[in-house]
Amino acid sequence: MQKQTDQIKINLSGRRLPLRVKPALTDPAPVAEACPITRRVILISPMPGQVHELVKALTDSCFDVLVFHRWEPDLHERLDFDLLVYDLSVAGTIDAFAGISSRLNREAEYTTPCLYLVGEKMIGNASGPMLQEELLVWPARPQEALYRVQRMIGNSPTVPKRGFLPKEGQRIGFKDLWLDRERMSVQRDEDRIHLTKTEYDLLLKLIDAKGAVISREEMLSDIWETDFTGGSNVVDVHIKSLRKKLGDNAASPKYIVTVRGVGYRLAD
Repeated sequence: MQKQTDQIKINLSGRRLPLRVKPALTDPAPVAEACPITRRVILISPMPGQVHELVKALTDSCFDVLVFHRWEPDLHERLDFDLLVYDLSVAGTIDAFAGISSRLNREAEYTTPCLYLVGEKMIGNASGPMLQEELLVWPARPQEALYRVQRMIGNSPTVPKRGFLPKEGQRIGFKDLWLDRERMSVQRDEDRIHLTKTEYDLLLKLIDAKGAVISREEMLSDIWETDFTGGSNVVDVHIKSLRKKLGDNAASPKYIVTVRGVGYRLAD
């Protein structure tokens, strides 16, 4: 048996066996690094589908893009942004441009660069103040628009984030937090804390109670306008989210204390 085994080994060693090539290990796909710096762009367009490629080009280049169908008068109040892109390429006219430009300049509390997307016919009739604005004929290559956006933001001065200074009757303080009833805003130092309306209502109700305990039932009734309580944890879920945004800790609360079996109150 040993001789047969040796013979088989010899015969195999003399044969020309097909060469098996081990597949090369491919390098794993590179993981995209998070954007080190993001800038915020607001885009106003009555037909957002017309500017889809521009939105994609901006987001791929580390811009945060917020798209609105129309201009809201308090966007300057509620949002911090680095550039406004106003799409007048479809429904825009010279008169519409003049009205929009005048309104933006009047409502802006500080200078925000604005890029207007216009149609060929509109720019062909442009004159006077309109030619002094940043205009881009649209549709255009997204990269051309991206270059224009980068240039405009790069050339504009860095403006510090605005704090809001409401009137005394509208401003409520609790520890290092300030609430503005009119704007439904919450701020710590110079930083605004972005809450949902429900989270804001919960915090405001707790502050108005001045340390008194508020039951879950009362919160459901006043904020959700319902008397249903059986098995519902909706209040606890929203309080948890509110605490997270405030940087609060349920175990050692700075702002909101849990009163077991009852509800919540402000921390001492």
